Amino acid sequence: MNVIAAVPLLLALLSMPAAADPMRVERTDPNHLRALNRSVLAPEVIPPRSRTVRSQAVYNLPKGMDGLTRYDAALSRLCQRGAFGQEMDGFYWARTPDKRYGVAFSGGANLADPQNKRKSSEVYFFDGQDSRCRVYVGDQAKLMPHYVGP
Repeated sequence: MNVIAAVPLLLALLSMPAAADPMRVERTDPNHLRALNRSVLAPEVIPPRSRTVRSQAVYNLPKGMDGLTRYDAALSRLCQRGAFGQEMDGFYWARTPDKRYGVAFSGGANLADPQNKRKSSEVYFFDGQDSRCRVYVGDQAKLMPHYVGP
């Protein structure tokens, strides 16, 4: 093949479009770089975290809990695992000379009991709300003289 005959063939090859590059992306729409239109998106509603600072003393035990309550090992183990405890630590509390205990009632006030271990007419005193939680159980009738009303 002579050079003069090859020129039209070279011109034809040069005029053909190049094969599309698979990594190259054509941006033909001018809106492709704009930010999202927030007015068309559903508003994200994040509920506020409720922070209750109100707490109430419900029992005043000047002689401590001796004779009024008993330590319950089974409920203490459940409390340590988070399966029995106060809804809000210290929402209700009992005052003793040496310590302050969290209080929950068997009626369900401030008591998280998913396994339904509570018994009627009992009051639960919590020493801590973590892996060292100790639960003391008292009879509500015996504790009524020490009740402190609102």
